[in-house]
Amino acid sequence: MAQEISTKDQFEFVFNAFRGLQTVQVISLGLQLGMFAALEKAKGGLSAAELAAELKLHVPYVRIWCQAAYAFNVLEMTSEDKYQIAPKLNTVLLDQEHPRYLGGFAQGFATYLADDFQRYPDAFANGTVHPFWEHGAPFSEWVSGLTHPLQRLVVGKILPDMFGEQLKTGIHVLDVGCGTGRLIFKLAENYPNCRFVGIDADANGINIARKESSRLGLSSRATFRHVRGEQVKFESEFDLALMFEVFHELPMPERPSVLAGCYRALRPGGRLFIVDETWPEDAQQLRDPAFGMSVLVQFSELIWGNIVSTESEQSKLLTDAGFINLKRGDIGGTFTTIMATKPLEVPAGTD
Repeated sequence: MAQEISTKDQFEFVFNAFRGLQTVQVISLGLQLGMFAALEKAKGGLSAAELAAELKLHVPYVRIWCQAAYAFNVLEMTSEDKYQIAPKLNTVLLDQEHPRYLGGFAQGFATYLADDFQRYPDAFANGTVHPFWEHGAPFSEWVSGLTHPLQRLVVGKILPDMFGEQLKTGIHVLDVGCGTGRLIFKLAENYPNCRFVGIDADANGINIARKESSRLGLSSRATFRHVRGEQVKFESEFDLALMFEVFHELPMPERPSVLAGCYRALRPGGRLFIVDETWPEDAQQLRDPAFGMSVLVQFSELIWGNIVSTESEQSKLLTDAGFINLKRGDIGGTFTTIMATKPLEVPAGTD
């Protein structure tokens, strides 16, 4: 017989949620002010007074921050009453190259996403959205930083396993929703025989990508176009198309035309590779940890107009566009991967 839930149980549930929110605030502030970086650099830890002196901050405030961070298991204390970052949290909060890096996410939760949340009451009343590309250049840079560790994993392991020889020989790659171009730059560095085109609806991201491409000397191999996905007009030009954390960002009415554009852009036998989240088919699965990232992303990005699709919705859109041999996988049990192929023999009237 299931144990009856008490008011005390629910009080503790909500109270712990408050603690979780304040933990994010403590982490965000520690990153913004350089307190974690200073603690990481110091051997043997720092007292609150030493940390404040190192960063020229107000000692009483820093002391409370240290104590709160200790209470939330973010910091540990030495026998000399000095503070250190809790084990392995230095990697999660500071190592931007590690696939489990969350420091940027924490900062965005306390800033950009907090600002977006203020728009939710009006949005719920009238259905308005505040699209990704209206947030400005700093926001585009922030999002680009969030995806960097996962991109490194995709470029360093996943794509080589699937397309290693082709990438080495040299193929033509289309990145749909390229953002600031980081995925293309990583691929271009590893595969000098490949050529790339990146497209995105976010003018801020495209401007950043063009400047970085020029700085890296890649302008002859990587071009970037400010164009929406449904406006793709390429015809049988690419061997591989990528959609990295983009599928759920496409407006629902435009998804069929974007995928149709990807299909047209690929040569016969070309493939589309997608990394994204997947929404559960059954509402009972919403509490399954496997869908934890999907729920977090969906609620956080609701105001942007983003909708995470179910597996059946994803598959129908792809097959309706003409793709075959859909192969699904996952990255760390969190992100969905989908490989879809354009047939070698394309039915008349579909290309």
